[in-house]
Amino acid sequence: MSEWLLAPAFIMLVGVIFILVAVGIKWKIKKKLAVCTAETKGTVVRWSHERVAHDYGSATDYFWFPVYAYDVQGKHYEEKSSVGLSEQGELYAETVLYYEPGNPSNFYANIGNYDRLIMISRLVGWSLTLMTLLTLGILYHVQS
Repeated sequence: MSEWLLAPAFIMLVGVIFILVAVGIKWKIKKKLAVCTAETKGTVVRWSHERVAHDYGSATDYFWFPVYAYDVQGKHYEEKSSVGLSEQGELYAETVLYYEPGNPSNFYANIGNYDRLIMISRLVGWSLTLMTLLTLGILYHVQS
């Protein structure tokens, strides 16, 4: 493989990874939407500040996870969201929660956050991939 192909190939690989991340998130959301069909009101009762993973030099090693309190059929639940934020949000904010009728501990809130993440991942992935293909086409044309 020619040396001039290494950088574009790497950039294209990163683009494909972004696209695959978007597909994975979308699949996870569809799975959650299929089972979490009941609705209730929830309130953020506290924020859990947790180390998630080392981001290889990133300053943000910790994320804030909202803990929601909600009632289902007379039983009280306090569950941490699986979606973390880089900054602590509003305490005692009310929102609609969707939960699994047979397992109320399985819930989700704010699918809009996922939609934005999917859109950004797709946009970055397709931009990198298409720009790489365009660059490769130009380089190939110039070399021949």
